Amino acid sequence: MQAVIAEVERYMKRINIDALQPGDIVLTASKSAAGKGIRATTLAVVSHAMICVQHGSVIDSTGDGVQARNLQRELFKPFERVYAFRLREQLSPARLEQVINFARSEVGTRYSVREAVRSVLPGKRPRERRQFCSRLVARAYARVGVQLVADEDYCTPDQLRRSPLLLELKGITETVSAQELAAWRARPNPVAMTHAAQNAILDGVRKLDPKVENFTDVDQIVRNHPEWDLQIAALFRVSGYLELWKTDVQINPWHYNVEALEAVLTPANHDEIRTHCRAVIAETISGGQRYRTMLEHHRQSHRLEPRQTTFQLVELYDQLVRNDALLRATAHDWLERHHPEDIDDYLEQ
Repeated sequence: MQAVIAEVERYMKRINIDALQPGDIVLTASKSAAGKGIRATTLAVVSHAMICVQHGSVIDSTGDGVQARNLQRELFKPFERVYAFRLREQLSPARLEQVINFARSEVGTRYSVREAVRSVLPGKRPRERRQFCSRLVARAYARVGVQLVADEDYCTPDQLRRSPLLLELKGITETVSAQELAAWRARPNPVAMTHAAQNAILDGVRKLDPKVENFTDVDQIVRNHPEWDLQIAALFRVSGYLELWKTDVQINPWHYNVEALEAVLTPANHDEIRTHCRAVIAETISGGQRYRTMLEHHRQSHRLEPRQTTFQLVELYDQLVRNDALLRATAHDWLERHHPEDIDDYLEQ
């Protein structure tokens, strides 16, 4: 049996992150019980949906709730079906930003098995706040008037796959070597750490108000219930959420300092570093926009209604904005030294 597993792992695949753009939709044959049930009930090809929000990052809704994921860690067996789709008519940057912001705003929202099942059954269909994968994607686009399916609240991944508004992308997967697979498994997983911290905060706030679904709700609770502020501020601290940014700085200091980047440069990793730097400067403006937006949001909230929770978030997002600026500057400076032609080709204007 171990030999069979090892043979399968030799040919594991993943989505090539360079093949996707923000707003693209990824559809897969989910391995979850709910996913298998949906495919069996509807004879569908796919049963899970994700939306790309940034280079290498997707957001989806699973039994763990709405969460962001690193696409490089999402692995598929050779025989598993994986599709990607793009809107046939390109959205303006402003409308695309609204789509992505909606998906991000839903992070933490709980998953509804009952409503996911109702999407393939006749009967009553209440319009509730909880999410499931295809609802999240369809609602994100419906937010800007793009009706991918007849009913964005109750739809299936396979209905998204058959939407006439979407164009399938070809050649989106790549094989992952056993060596790289082992390297990924040995690395810390910042995304999993983020999920754990977010869930700890939301679980704690839901003890105060069970109706809370996501961090937008948490913001409102902090504003409307100053008597809970210190408890919620403590949840942010104890969960480790406020210090998650330190993980990448510690593991990859070369992301933030060009001399540190030069120190790890070898002929063997030159192309990998070049690819990384290209991807970073390609999102010079849009990549850190969410940090700048959240910093201004929390600053304004704190000016109007000072809270300990909000003060902590101002400090956090101020740090994230500075880190992002260092990340972009480091990539730009390294390319300027080694491949100045890449700056003209890849720098986001």
